[in-house]
Amino acid sequence: MDKPFQGRTFCCTGLHGHERHDMADKILALGGTHYTDLMSSVKYLIVGNRNTEKYKYSIKYRHDVVFLPQEAITRIHQRWTAGDDTGLEPESYSMAVFDRFTVCVARIDRPPPGVVSRLFGEKFRTPPDGAVSEPLADAFSTDEVSNSMEKKGAQVSTTLTPSCDVVVSTEASGKRYTMAKQWGIPVVHPLWVYDSVLRGAALDLDDYVLTSDGSNLYNSGSFVWKKLYSGRAEPVEKAEPERAPLKKSSDVWSSIMSSRAKSARVIKGSLWEEPSEEETAKSVAPASPERKSSLFSGFKFLPVGFSIPQQKVLREVVESHGGEVAESANDDTISHIVLLVKSGPQASLMLSVLSSNMKRRINSKEVHVVTDWFIERSIFYKEVRHDSWCKPLQGLVPSAKKFKVCITGFTGVELLHIEKLVEYLNLEFCQTLASKRDLLIVNINLFKDGLQEKSPSLFKYKYKDVLDCPIYTSGDRSSSVSVMSSQNKMNAAKKWNIPIVSVAYLWEMIQRSAGKANLQMPDIFDLTWCIYAPRSMAKPTTLLDYVRTMNDDFETQKPEESDSIKLPSPRKAREKQKYGRLAGSRESLTEKLKKAQDSQENSEVPSDDRPPESDDIMTQVGYVNQDSVHNNEELMKKLGEDIDRPAKRTRRARN
Repeated sequence: MDKPFQGRTFCCTGLHGHERHDMADKILALGGTHYTDLMSSVKYLIVGNRNTEKYKYSIKYRHDVVFLPQEAITRIHQRWTAGDDTGLEPESYSMAVFDRFTVCVARIDRPPPGVVSRLFGEKFRTPPDGAVSEPLADAFSTDEVSNSMEKKGAQVSTTLTPSCDVVVSTEASGKRYTMAKQWGIPVVHPLWVYDSVLRGAALDLDDYVLTSDGSNLYNSGSFVWKKLYSGRAEPVEKAEPERAPLKKSSDVWSSIMSSRAKSARVIKGSLWEEPSEEETAKSVAPASPERKSSLFSGFKFLPVGFSIPQQKVLREVVESHGGEVAESANDDTISHIVLLVKSGPQASLMLSVLSSNMKRRINSKEVHVVTDWFIERSIFYKEVRHDSWCKPLQGLVPSAKKFKVCITGFTGVELLHIEKLVEYLNLEFCQTLASKRDLLIVNINLFKDGLQEKSPSLFKYKYKDVLDCPIYTSGDRSSSVSVMSSQNKMNAAKKWNIPIVSVAYLWEMIQRSAGKANLQMPDIFDLTWCIYAPRSMAKPTTLLDYVRTMNDDFETQKPEESDSIKLPSPRKAREKQKYGRLAGSRESLTEKLKKAQDSQENSEVPSDDRPPESDDIMTQVGYVNQDSVHNNEELMKKLGEDIDRPAKRTRRARN
């Protein structure tokens, strides 16, 4: 009997870890393929929660994805293992449009004819015959709206309770509206129900939040209507090309566009607040949005993947600096298309929905494709920045293992953006350096003079503008708080065998991961980014083990005696020591070793101004001699023998 999922691809969203593993096992048993990430080849999305990026992206940009409840896979698996080979098509178990929704239907009034004409002037709201099964007959009939939602899986009531998921209404006033706002329950326009029925899946509530502005057309719920309808039924007449509305993503714009507070790097009234991670610098404040500038004069931006609130904030920021935001994707004066940084892996797919004319203009460089970091960096530096930081990062995929990363020496916008990159890559950003960390990223410009002389390869990375990170100094560079703090951290990292790299290593991860499902780890010993890495240890660090595992051809680099590339001088290995027999109390020695280890493991690097080590030590790559490793192993073996054996009294030497 053939496996029912043979050749089918699945992905999960909104499930707990153990649930996702269970789904993956069942899919594999049924002959399917399970992806952790939402790849372009994925055709079935198993939905545990709609409030996820995968779901919201799919309903906007993936007309070919079938949404399944978790129970569908379980039922199919049970039937198949019981020997039933009928009714195993996943499409037969697709998720009901309003499944698991508890809805309060409040007051719904029919708008004036002119408003109705504008709302239904959107072409996608008049689908071809046969393209939609059981469409909603009247979007402004309370009974029609309630009945349609109940048929498609919702629990509907006219009573508002705190357990309601959403309120449907046309009136932004009244007791139910007020209480919904107090309880944090979204109030949406009835077109959310109408459009969701057309789409065959519940659209993002954020796109249909009720506004008192009569000009809102609520037309950004999805951008694949034409493909969706053509896949269901042949249209009677050839449809005219749709007007591509502004696109949206539910991601909270996470920097100057964010309204969410962010611990020590909060973006408050001004666009930037100077970080206080390791320096006591005063705030660097670019021009505030209220003050008109001409920074973006002559530029017109088209946001792709922005929610309506994000578009409004973008418009305010851009217009306060002399620029414009396009109303339509068909505007021939558009100079920049703006994507969210997090949308980097889907950039090509998102741009594919644009018109052929716009694609031609992008290919001919008439239109620049940038991210929201272009806006931030340009405002921060008070000049237009088209550097590598501002381009879509297609390799921004998650790491399969959550390594702990610390940074040091960075300031300003780079500090904020590196922290966000670490977060987007599913790595853990750590404020303090401790022995359990996996990686320390250093701003090499703090030690530029010494490093250029001893490790010039660090400054030869192909994306040079990525390395061009500013530093903060107060007076003499060698005595600045930032330099001293960075030196202390680097000393501690070497003591704890934590690899030290430049930001080029982080960037290279992203570059190599484009088109991959998981983050790719480059060879950490590459001198293009390696400042220090323990070459040979009894217990390699977790990150080094992981790099070795990922790279089958991984080999530890050996010092080369080439004239073109000279490695920093390693420490001289001590002469081989001969260890005599150990005697004495085993307990006192063991306790001393244990206390010393505990003291080292539990300590953290404070931000005080301890005297740093010399620059020679700071810039060395540590090579541990094999004899030294052997000696250490012999010593530990003798210690183990001594601990396992009862202590013997030493004989007194004869006279």
